[in-house]
Amino acid sequence: MKGRIKFKVSYFNNYMISVSIKKQLLPYEADIRDLCIAFFPYQKIKFIEEGESIIEDSIIVENYFSGELTENRLDNKSEIKRQLYDYLSNKTGKKLLWGTLTGIRPVTIVTGLIENGINEREPLKRSILKNLFFKNAMNLGVPAGTIPRKSQNTDFFEVPENIKEYLKKEYYISDEKALKLIEIANREEEILNRPLIKSYKEQYSIYIGVPFCKSTCLYCSFTSFNIDKFSDYVDKYLSALENEFKKFILDKTNNRLTPLTIYIGGGTPTSLDEMHFEKLLNLIDKYVDVSNVVEYTVEAGRPDTITENKLRLMKEHRITRISINPQTFNDKTLKLIGRKHTANEIIEKFNLARKIGFDNINMDIILGLPNEKIFEVLKTLFNVYKLKPDSLTVHSLALKRAARLNYELNDWTHNSYLAGMAESSREEGKRVIDKMYHMSEILAAILSLKPYYLYRQKNMAGNLENVGYSKVGKESIYNIMMMSERHTVVGFGTATTKEVFYENNGKRVESIEGYKSVIDYCKANN
Repeated sequence: MKGRIKFKVSYFNNYMISVSIKKQLLPYEADIRDLCIAFFPYQKIKFIEEGESIIEDSIIVENYFSGELTENRLDNKSEIKRQLYDYLSNKTGKKLLWGTLTGIRPVTIVTGLIENGINEREPLKRSILKNLFFKNAMNLGVPAGTIPRKSQNTDFFEVPENIKEYLKKEYYISDEKALKLIEIANREEEILNRPLIKSYKEQYSIYIGVPFCKSTCLYCSFTSFNIDKFSDYVDKYLSALENEFKKFILDKTNNRLTPLTIYIGGGTPTSLDEMHFEKLLNLIDKYVDVSNVVEYTVEAGRPDTITENKLRLMKEHRITRISINPQTFNDKTLKLIGRKHTANEIIEKFNLARKIGFDNINMDIILGLPNEKIFEVLKTLFNVYKLKPDSLTVHSLALKRAARLNYELNDWTHNSYLAGMAESSREEGKRVIDKMYHMSEILAAILSLKPYYLYRQKNMAGNLENVGYSKVGKESIYNIMMMSERHTVVGFGTATTKEVFYENNGKRVESIEGYKSVIDYCKANN
């Protein structure tokens, strides 16, 4: 059939979604696109302006907005997205748990409401444990008696009922996600009011980017360079980093106090050899007073880059928090996504870090990795359970534009299973990724890890979210500051600086883009 086809789309069939857009809606094109992507993930979106020809064999989205625009851009944006949501939901029969929300930082909506005095609350008791997590436990080799059959663990938190209703009315958000946002916003407020943290608005954090890695993972789009191929640039990079620190210290306009947190990320900072890794830590100590820093994190990341000496160096340099990120405990998947280590190495390096004295270790896992179904995710979750990290970040696989997975998507979708993607057009497929997500919630509850930060990305498996869970007192303060844009984060190396200004009873955020290329950065700072 030529021209317009029915609103029935199977994922990865490469349908074109043609969206008609009138001139008055052009300023809202990005918002319209994002919501269309949420309803039609992984499909090509093409905008058709007034007067352009309709694309044949495409799904047409048209006549989705009526009414007059006002002078208030935010009100216009909300109304356009609500009408578009109603139109797409009616045509596709789909409801989105996140409603019209497509932004990265949905928690900031709730924290903003709380800060503005909307705080009517009523207690709510919610049981968060189910039996699904324990199913097939014996098949995964978990010794009898090590997994509790039942748990009385419940989570009590307060729900500002008027905030929940506002979220539902304004953004069509589901009860489940509204309660999640409110819970995390309340947790965030409690954390930021702790004695050592509550003056955060007058302080800042430091992020130091180390853009080297052993290899690039299938799903990764971060700025990173193969440490073996770019080994000649390591000394140059550290020299450039030192020069940037000197400039920062000499700039009298900064007048900055001791940083609240320091975060060394990447790439994988521990991909540096021991000599260069020690050199990095020494130059930070030389230019930054770390004595009063409340949190000092190193993204150790991949276990094949961790050595006993590097761990001891981190302890000597007052690093308080590290990440050892398995992503999965399935060796086949690790090989498939481009990781150069095994699941056993993850366990070995985690136990080594504990032995050396690290009492704040984070782990990241990803749901929806290629060829991983319920059994594979259960295996990962049980291994996390046995190791008992102090915090856990649960990601849903996101198809990032610059990632290799996105470039090779046609090959992967024909030869691999992708939970929440390949089957998303069928109700069964959506339930698979949802089960994975709820199993991770259950695991976090069993380990007494409470959700404390959340963010979203485009093209996420199952249109879900990334959630950070932590033991009380082991939360990443840096993550809160960065994700909620609570205060300035100064980026060094291949990193972006985000300036946060509190003024006129409001907040203003400005980004200063850093260098993406390690070559360009070295040239500019040497």
